[in-house]
Amino acid sequence: MKELMDAYREQGAPQDQQMLIALLREIQDQNGGVLSEEALEAVAQAYEIRQTLLLALIRRVPSLRLQQAPHRLELCVSCPKGRELRAWVERTWRVKPGDCCPSAGFCYRTVPCLHNCANGPSLRWDGQLYSNATKELILRLAQGRK
Repeated sequence: MKELMDAYREQGAPQDQQMLIALLREIQDQNGGVLSEEALEAVAQAYEIRQTLLLALIRRVPSLRLQQAPHRLELCVSCPKGRELRAWVERTWRVKPGDCCPSAGFCYRTVPCLHNCANGPSLRWDGQLYSNATKELILRLAQGRK
């Protein structure tokens, strides 16, 4: 891991956020598709940056996944039905936008618009767009069924 971080440092990480994201993707690929707490601590220490910076990057990049919550739920809240789903998700899993819910296996955020209004409410699960979203769909996704 040290050699990997040294190689990315030579390419501009951590100052170049794209290189830092590329490093996190590579670490994730080597760790079974998720970023562990230990890996994040190692990167933060090696680059002398705060772990909160890494967590902020992870929240912004849908392909990056934390070990505690390997999936990403993004819910469009531009329509009334989307706002109803938001209230249900937040009540059901006791989360707020930006939170991770390890028990359900996802990090959650809301987005103002997914540009799919004609087929709303809409959501993205791990970057894949779903139209006409329902509570049942979200439950199936959280349980690993599509």
